[in-house]
Amino acid sequence: MSRRIVSLMVAGGLLAAGPVLADDWQMVITVDNQYDIYFGTPLATTFHAGGDNNWMTTETWYAYGRAPTDYLYVATASDHSVAQGFLGEFTNITLGLSIATGDIVWEVFPAGKYLTQIDPTWPAVWPASLMPTQAQVDQAIAFATVNNLWVAPTKKPGYDNGSAPSPWGSIAGIPGYAHWIWYDSGNDIYSWYIPSPYSGFNHHEFLVFRVPGIVPEPATALMAAGIGGLALLRRRRSVQL
Repeated sequence: MSRRIVSLMVAGGLLAAGPVLADDWQMVITVDNQYDIYFGTPLATTFHAGGDNNWMTTETWYAYGRAPTDYLYVATASDHSVAQGFLGEFTNITLGLSIATGDIVWEVFPAGKYLTQIDPTWPAVWPASLMPTQAQVDQAIAFATVNNLWVAPTKKPGYDNGSAPSPWGSIAGIPGYAHWIWYDSGNDIYSWYIPSPYSGFNHHEFLVFRVPGIVPEPATALMAAGIGGLALLRRRRSVQL
């Protein structure tokens, strides 16, 4: 049985949750244009794993000893020009299982749609090429969670890493089945040769992507609820991969 099949089975609640362990992560990522990676609770970040503002490079980051209940967050911003997107693979080294962008467990919050509601001192439109601070990311996370505003990100056919999509081409070190993802505001009518939301535009940025952490409930509750997210990385040690 392949590791990705096992992970999706657990995401759907088909396998019981396994022992609670501290997890080590490897993260290979590129974002056009900027990003920061965090781990934390449903309401705030507690650990900054890394970040970059050069869209032409791909980075590998590590995070050690993270709690299985941690949420994984990726905050992003763009220059609102030419192209934008988020591509990556996030591997739980402890369990040997991975999450790629485009997997069903990802959620996104378009903070730019609610800026002054989150904080009246924030600008009505988030500036291009400006990453939020960790404190600002925390404010956005708390607002989105309390108001149930997390939604599925957008991915388009042909924009998987194996298809060498324009303008990025195939990115080394990230599997071909990973998809470029972003949030689509529906407001971009100037898509040029790149389809929305990948064409450069302010799609209610800044954006915060997340993968929910495992919920600390009995395995039977997990199965009944079909809880996904990082629960997909929990499995019985008896399962042979």
